[in-house]
Amino acid sequence: MQRAKEQQLLYKRFSDLCRMAYQRGIPMYSDFADLQEQSLARQAVKEQYPDLPEVRLPMASYGGYEEAERRLLCFLPDTDYLQPDIDDYPLCCIRIAPINKKFGEMLSHRDYLGTIMGLGLERDQVGDILVRQEGAEGNACTVGYVFCKQKIAELLTEITRIRHTTVEAQNIKPEQLHWEQQYKNISGSVSSLRLDAILSVAIRTSRTQGLQLIRDGNVYINGISCTENAKTLQNGDIFSVRGHGKYRFQYLGGTSKKGRYPITVQQYI
Repeated sequence: MQRAKEQQLLYKRFSDLCRMAYQRGIPMYSDFADLQEQSLARQAVKEQYPDLPEVRLPMASYGGYEEAERRLLCFLPDTDYLQPDIDDYPLCCIRIAPINKKFGEMLSHRDYLGTIMGLGLERDQVGDILVRQEGAEGNACTVGYVFCKQKIAELLTEITRIRHTTVEAQNIKPEQLHWEQQYKNISGSVSSLRLDAILSVAIRTSRTQGLQLIRDGNVYINGISCTENAKTLQNGDIFSVRGHGKYRFQYLGGTSKKGRYPITVQQYI
């Protein structure tokens, strides 16, 4: 019940931003939105532009890097308005690294998020949090990159400790990150290139369980909610499953002697 009420309020907020963009003739930006919220925003914009196909809706998004999941949404004044430059988004990237690599802990996404939420911030002020090992072997350390709204960047640069590790937080330009996504390859074969069949390979679940995830609105293809189990995936499509992760679909071409399609699903790690 509470979740439904929150969604109604958020839907109204997105509708208001879309309306204000049109009335004022300038782009209007939201806070960070997850995949479900992005889908809700598209519905709000679609309501005001019912005759437009989804690909032409006056809306854009950016999360600090190409494959960001949590993104700031930009509502445009009309369909002819130029897409915003990435520098126009009110977004910053905070690099958080141990001051002394030798004594730095192996920190996780949860460690960074816990410290940030401990500052009393709302989750919609913070985007993706990327964590990786940096440095030569034997001298590597965990470094976190936090995307956030510009208005809280100064607060995040005051972070000096995560768990037991003393850290330094610096505001950098997102393009300085040079993030290379890592994947785990999952191979298999399917009887068709339908979403429900591919889902069974990606998350190792039964067809029935996969169907339930789709019907419950827990599956997104290229950032758009999909409740059609018979949807055919295209080579390179990116799909996310709430509670399971994010994946890139690859069809290897051809069929086996039994008429099955060989596929690879790249799981984001």
